[in-house]
Amino acid sequence: MKDCAQPLQHIEHGIPPVFDERSEALVLGTMPSPKSREAAFFYGHPQNRFWRVLAALFDEPVPEDNAERADLLLRHHIALWDVLESCDIRGASDASIANPHPNDLSRVLEKAPVRRVFCTGAAAGRYYARLCEAASGLPADVLPSPSPANAAWSLPRLVEAYRPVAEAVTPFKPPVLEVPRVVALERAIAEAGTPLDVLMRRAGRFLAFEARKALEGMEGAKEIVIFCGNGNNGGDGWVAGEYLDRWGIPVRVVTAKAPEELTAEPARAAALQAAASLGERSQVVLAPSNAEVTALLDGAPLAIDALLGTGFAHDTVKAPFDGWIRVLNVAHDQGTLVVAADVPSGLSAQTGRAAKDAVRADLTVTMIVPKPGLAAKDGAAHCGRVVVAPIAYIEPLV
Repeated sequence: MKDCAQPLQHIEHGIPPVFDERSEALVLGTMPSPKSREAAFFYGHPQNRFWRVLAALFDEPVPEDNAERADLLLRHHIALWDVLESCDIRGASDASIANPHPNDLSRVLEKAPVRRVFCTGAAAGRYYARLCEAASGLPADVLPSPSPANAAWSLPRLVEAYRPVAEAVTPFKPPVLEVPRVVALERAIAEAGTPLDVLMRRAGRFLAFEARKALEGMEGAKEIVIFCGNGNNGGDGWVAGEYLDRWGIPVRVVTAKAPEELTAEPARAAALQAAASLGERSQVVLAPSNAEVTALLDGAPLAIDALLGTGFAHDTVKAPFDGWIRVLNVAHDQGTLVVAADVPSGLSAQTGRAAKDAVRADLTVTMIVPKPGLAAKDGAAHCGRVVVAPIAYIEPLV
């Protein structure tokens, strides 16, 4: 009754489409809701499930801001827009739409190799068939609306219904890049608008995402021990700890230096933020002895190794990390699942040569692209299963 009492309001769309010359599937809604217009991006209502559906389809964390949402779309070759350019509408009610005028979809279709069109809801499907299909020459598959008002569709049902979107696009397979090229790629990503501190937050969140998934299949205690080094690999670990704690999973962050003593940026800033945000059930463990690390790991179901990154290329690991690695490997042999950030500490990401003390991981979450050392020489024995965290849209850059 409240919506019916609202007057019709003339709305101009105003949000540009997200696409590029690699987009293969075009997903269309009807018209941006008031919350979406306020957010200046599609599906901006916090209860709308569109972004959760796409993240689940591609098995990655839910994007947290508009830049990450656009990045997710482009990485997966999905174009996103709406059917209508303007209309009269009451609030967010598609049923109230009058005087609809379509967007000029040729703006997308003439530049992108779109093969399939999808509409997110019956209203979008009707307006597309009536106003756009003849000009586009492409029929549309009508998907259920991800709106919270469509309560009959649970999130798992929506994910399955949207699976044809994932099947309509060609997956990008990131190339194996040598470490110097990865460094250059990170610079290019920063120059394209995604700075290192943003990449670190995405990397840490993806690391936490994979750790949480691994933990879900385990029984008993749900506590994670995170080993953080003094550099930016350690920064990934700090961010992972922040997210895991936020998601209700207690963490013990093991570090040789207090956050304020770190000098590498953006690791220092990430550590300070994480340490300040940890809840009462989590803690920072500063410069523990090997015996204290052994006690921390006793019965721990999962540990994250974020000690040494892709820059490591030595025969030995310096104290105290060498001792911590030995203790971690003993815990691994006794059943603790070990997840490595980017590369297992003590393994050369370039050559695959392991130092005297090198972490033996069950899962390695490597950032952006695979590195040659993950599969060469000692790599396979130390990395376990390798997952590439697609934390930036790199296809135009490689």
